[in-house]
Amino acid sequence: MTKAPVECGNPRDEGAGFRRSLGEFATGVTVITTTVDGVSYGLTSNSFASVSLNPPLVLWSIRRESQSFAAFESCSHFAVNVLAHDQIAVSQHFARSGPDKFADLAVSAGAGGAPLLNDVVASFECRRVQTYEGGDHLILLGEVETFRRYERPPLIFAKGRYAVTAEHPEITALATGGVSRRVNAEGEVLSNLLIRAYSEIAAELEKRRMESGLGLSLMQARLLRAVSTSRDSTLEALLPELFLDFNASANVLGSLVALGLITVDDEKRVSLTAAGETCVQRIVHHARANEAMLLEGITEEELATVTSVLSRIVARRDHRTHVRKSDTGQ
Repeated sequence: MTKAPVECGNPRDEGAGFRRSLGEFATGVTVITTTVDGVSYGLTSNSFASVSLNPPLVLWSIRRESQSFAAFESCSHFAVNVLAHDQIAVSQHFARSGPDKFADLAVSAGAGGAPLLNDVVASFECRRVQTYEGGDHLILLGEVETFRRYERPPLIFAKGRYAVTAEHPEITALATGGVSRRVNAEGEVLSNLLIRAYSEIAAELEKRRMESGLGLSLMQARLLRAVSTSRDSTLEALLPELFLDFNASANVLGSLVALGLITVDDEKRVSLTAAGETCVQRIVHHARANEAMLLEGITEEELATVTSVLSRIVARRDHRTHVRKSDTGQ
């Protein structure tokens, strides 16, 4: 049976919901660069897309309000730098406005002088061949003159946050003829193992939550749980629990306020409503019931050890947070 949508409406009336819906489409992250009259420009974009193989054409779009708009509108060439998994700082650097973004960066000159960044996944040097009107954006079409590809994992952007690629469990099953691979923990970095284990559990819980009709997204449920365990905190203080940037978290918060599950006071402290408290209880009950099935075959002693270790790590983080607040007089 088809589930009811979490959000729907006319994008002209429901702009925030429209943006969140667009965010469901996962993309890579690029930095587009150009040089005009000896000055280099660059900005972060996830609107890059392939158009044609013959001729080799790509496109992307730029906001008309961008400070770099005039440069890209008049440029002869531009370069598309596809960022790698460890280049979040580069993405954020070029997402901000500011003069001379290339001052402290080692770059090389591509076609038309467009800067090429180091340590990327791929780059495309393009001759601008056409522009098209695109509402509050301008669409630029480029013909690729030179491309480069490197063996690096790409950076992904989805649901308003950065992500990395991981092999889908169903693909693994197909590749192994339905026989599950055993995780070789020898030499495994603990943080990476924790991420992989969390991803496996979270994906299964999300699927079962949707099937159960709780009517919340993974991020909405996560924010409710965070508010429940950190009472009277601000959204900014909750960010480490959410793995989202502030803007994406604010969108999730807004959706929960609209659902009547959360309130925000004049000091920006976030609290659960009575309906929110009930919803958290349902989420916890559902998670515990399904975790029991997901953890089948793991002994109570093993679970107790894991729980103890993770609890101590969390307690250590909470202690550091408390010390920082004390040092700043908060």
